[in-house]
Amino acid sequence: MKAESRVVRVLALAAVLAGGNVLAADNAVAPPAPVAQTGLKVSYTPGDDGTYQAGVPSPNPRFTVDGDCVTDNLTGLMWAKNFGKPMPWTDALAYCKQLDLSGHKDWRLPNMRELQSLNDWSVGTTSLLPKEHPFTGLPVLATWTSTTYAPDTNCPTFVLNNCYWSHEPRTKEFNVLPVRGGVAKDGKIITKGIAPVARTGQTKSYAPGDDGDLQMGVAWPTPRFVVDKTGDCVTDNLTGLMWAKNANISVNLITGFEAIDICEKLELGGYDDWRLPNIKELQSLMDYSMQTLPKEPFVNTQGGLGYWSGTLTSPAQPPYSVWGVNGEGYVTGNTMDGSRYKHYVWPVRGGVLAPVKPAQPKEPEKKQGTAE
Repeated sequence: MKAESRVVRVLALAAVLAGGNVLAADNAVAPPAPVAQTGLKVSYTPGDDGTYQAGVPSPNPRFTVDGDCVTDNLTGLMWAKNFGKPMPWTDALAYCKQLDLSGHKDWRLPNMRELQSLNDWSVGTTSLLPKEHPFTGLPVLATWTSTTYAPDTNCPTFVLNNCYWSHEPRTKEFNVLPVRGGVAKDGKIITKGIAPVARTGQTKSYAPGDDGDLQMGVAWPTPRFVVDKTGDCVTDNLTGLMWAKNANISVNLITGFEAIDICEKLELGGYDDWRLPNIKELQSLMDYSMQTLPKEPFVNTQGGLGYWSGTLTSPAQPPYSVWGVNGEGYVTGNTMDGSRYKHYVWPVRGGVLAPVKPAQPKEPEKKQGTAE
C-alpha cells in the first residue's frame, strides 16, 4: 500500500507542477487550501521533512515584481515591495488602509497565516522571507500581523525575522508589510494562487481592519474535520491532510528520532504511509480564535511542550536542530535527541509529496592502515 500511495502523490506533484490541482489524501477532490512546502530540500535523517518535501512546491518564479508591488505566485497574494517603518499596531492598521500603491487602494495588514506564508524554513536558514525575495526596507526585528493573541486581547501578534512569532502590547513598534488580494470574507476571490491561504479562525474584531474584522482567506469547510469509518483517522477538508485521531500516539514525551520511527512504522486505519508532519502542516491545524490546536474530533490533543515536526534546520550535524509547535502554536526550537526537552508526536499522511529518490549506498568505511 505504501508504494501505491506514494505513486498517487508523485502524480499529484506532477499535476501541481503542470498547473493542475492538488489531490486530497485518498481521492481526486482538490482541497481548498493545500499546505505549501516548507522550502527544505535536504534530508539529514530518514523520514524528515527533506525526505518527503511534503506540500505544494513553489512555482518558478515565486515572485513577480510590478513597480512597487510583488505578487506571490504560490499564494496569489500581492504585497507591497517595501516594508513600512516600525510603528505601533493601530498605526500599522491605519497605514495599510490609507495606502494607495500602483493603483490599488485595498491594502491591509496581513493576518498570521498570510505573513507566515512567506516563511522560509530551509536548512541553513530560517527567515521571514525566502532567499531570493525582491522585498526592500527589510524589518529590523519583526513585522506586525492583524491577528490578536486570543488569551490576551490587548496584545496583537507579530512574526520575528527568524520565523518565531510572539505577542506584545499594541504600543510596541514593529515593521509593516501591506498585503492585498486572496479570498474575501464574502467568498469573493480577489487574486488566485496554487496554494491559497486559509483563514486563521479569528472572527472577533478588536480594531477596524484587523483579522477578525476582515476574515481574509479560504473559509473553513463545514465540517472541517471528518472521522473515517475506522474511527482512527481524521481528514481535514481544508488542507486534504489525514491525521491520526489520537493526537498522543506516543503517550509519553519522546525524542525526535523516536517520533520519526513511530510514524514510519505506524499502521493505522488500514494505512501504512504515515509520517512526521512538517512545520507548516502542524501550523495548518491552528485555530487562532482560541490560540489552540484542535480538540475535536481528535482525542488527547496536547498543550504544553506540544509536537515534533520533521523540519530540521542548521546546524546540520547530529543531534540536529529541529522545529516544533507547542499547544498555543508557538514555534519551538529543539534538538532531535531531546536534550533540551521532548515533545509528543501527531502522525499525518496525504498531501503532495516529492518523488521518492532511490537510496544511495554509503561508501564502506576504511580501516586505519588499510591499503588504498
